[in-house]
Amino acid sequence: MTDHTDRMPGFVLDHLHRNGWTSVREVQERPFDVLFDTDSHLLISSGTSSGKTEAALIPVVSSLHGDPPEGVGALYVGPTKALIDDQFSRLERMLRESNIPVNGWHGDVGSGRKDRLLERPEGILQITPESLEGILDNHPEDVPRMFGSLRFVIIDEVHSFIGSDRGLQLLCELQRVERMCGCSPRRIGLSATVSDTEAAASWLGSGSDRRVEVVSSDDRGSCRIGIKHFRFPQEDPEGSRRRAVSEYYSELFRLTDPHACIVFSNSRAGAERTARSLAKVSAARGSRNPVRVHHGSLSGSVRRTAEEDLKGDVPATVVSTVTLELGMDIGGLDRVVQIGAPYSCSSLVQRMGRSGRRGGRREMVMFCNDDDASWRPGIDGVSLELARGIAETELYLREGWTEPSVPDPLPYGLLFHQTLAALKGAERDLRFRDLCDRVLSLAPFSSIAEEDYRLLLKHMINQMTLVQTEDLTLLIGPRTEALAFGRDFPAVFEVRRETEIRSGGTTVGTVQGEPNVGAVVALAGRVWMVTRRGDGWADAVETDGEADSRWRSDPPAIHTRIMRKVRDVLSGDDDYPYLDSAARRELASSRDAFAASGAGDVFVETDWGYDIYPWLGTVQFDTLWRMLDRIPGVRVGCGFSPVVLEVDTRLSEDDIREGLDRIREEGDRMSLIGRDDDLRIGKFDRFVPGSLLAESFCARRIDWDFEI
Repeated sequence: MTDHTDRMPGFVLDHLHRNGWTSVREVQERPFDVLFDTDSHLLISSGTSSGKTEAALIPVVSSLHGDPPEGVGALYVGPTKALIDDQFSRLERMLRESNIPVNGWHGDVGSGRKDRLLERPEGILQITPESLEGILDNHPEDVPRMFGSLRFVIIDEVHSFIGSDRGLQLLCELQRVERMCGCSPRRIGLSATVSDTEAAASWLGSGSDRRVEVVSSDDRGSCRIGIKHFRFPQEDPEGSRRRAVSEYYSELFRLTDPHACIVFSNSRAGAERTARSLAKVSAARGSRNPVRVHHGSLSGSVRRTAEEDLKGDVPATVVSTVTLELGMDIGGLDRVVQIGAPYSCSSLVQRMGRSGRRGGRREMVMFCNDDDASWRPGIDGVSLELARGIAETELYLREGWTEPSVPDPLPYGLLFHQTLAALKGAERDLRFRDLCDRVLSLAPFSSIAEEDYRLLLKHMINQMTLVQTEDLTLLIGPRTEALAFGRDFPAVFEVRRETEIRSGGTTVGTVQGEPNVGAVVALAGRVWMVTRRGDGWADAVETDGEADSRWRSDPPAIHTRIMRKVRDVLSGDDDYPYLDSAARRELASSRDAFAASGAGDVFVETDWGYDIYPWLGTVQFDTLWRMLDRIPGVRVGCGFSPVVLEVDTRLSEDDIREGLDRIREEGDRMSLIGRDDDLRIGKFDRFVPGSLLAESFCARRIDWDFEI
């Protein structure tokens, strides 16, 4: 490693001094070597509080200051507007004396600021993929002047992009910028949760001829996890359930007050319920420390209040969903609490990383609870919630594993979108060969054959989403003109219709559905009664009582490796020192029940056939279900993903296994698609022909590479 301080401007050194950088760790030093002394892209994978943002920004800022570009010199791409705004304030503090302007561009930035940047592009531009799409589509004549001297593209929280259509869209945009401007910016990816750095580096360098250098660190030694277990019995005259709930919230209050904490919930309804109950306990105990709630259905002002409270001088507790997972600077948290085992190791790492920003250990307390009053599919007497929490903890702390992110190999909906974008911004007439050169050649479409693209375009012409003239020129058709030029076109994700809840002229947030007048909904940690309703909005007043605002969404997929680890936890005899006494007793009881159930042997005989416990993740479990339905003499009565399939059959276990092998040997994944399957998964899939959607569905949802 080399000392690069002589290459840093004085204002950068002053910033480091003000922020207490008395020494530089390897994960902070090596990016300087890569960005100062090589021509490579860079992937930095290290803990949330490891200083990787500064490690990426300082060489970038030093380059822009020493040799100012004509136009925007660096793009910072973030997954959310909130993260961009947070990084905006951090950058402004560093660059206050640099003469390097920082500009934000997203839906909440005023048109005046955007117009000024178009007139005089310079400095660093912070942006979302959707806003970058908007610039490329709506201001193509300004793009060369804006990005002709672009040197760097920083992609924050890169793991959140890799497996999504937004990430593929971003890769398309970066290649389009390079082609339109003749530039070749270096890409810098930042993430705290990438375990497969080779796959992440491959994604980051897609469509580029530069190599990708990886800088990573193992921060597991700074992690401390504790797991608690609570069981809530059914309602009874003795009040045992009420006492259990009271003990639970008393413990939650003890862990959070008077500390600066985030309490993570796996659902918005759970976050609302927890925040409301914890606030009542806090008031009853005489605490003046605020309890807030934070999730995607709340208004921006409500979320900002919660964020500001976390950064304030008075300790605050914020109950949140995934919205506070990403790398916003929320000050020095004392602790993170997780309600229920997360659905992924990636979430576990990201959420735990919210703590430890004062230089201390990263600390999480996980509550793995079982409610006897709520039925859940599982194994009698076994706490699968507790076993999953242990499994995820072991996979990360002992093995350093998090879920790999796999891009969609056949993103036909995105191909439709990028085709319209190319026609929308074309400076001349385009034909099929031109679209192949401009669109199909983009990296995300490398697995799509030219004949399949031709099929898509023919379908678009037949559906009048495209028009083909006599000379074979392709134009945007009448059925998609409003779509292509509409304000929602840049976003490749679907936004669900929700009702905006207002009180006193201020928007509180949104709920799904259309609540009637008199309906009671929970939002922002309070309860509201609807007094008036209009098209997409409802006026409400705060009230007492109970409500249950439901936000319908499918739970995230669970990986097979987690389910296999759950089985290992239940079938083994390892002791886990991070369990409290209640969790330790529950684990012992669960292990006894698991052994008695026979679920570890996969096939459990029943009066009608078998209960099959395959220990597969969500996608492979669903594939197994489809395969079993194709075996003659087998009927799947019901299935509870990803735990158990109830099979009605007279076949033997060996017969069933042989039937599964035959289906694999036939190699016809299409045969596993059912009549009731909705193949339209993405926003633009409704414009794609059924045969191509079937291919895409199989690539994403059919995975029979497993053993049971």
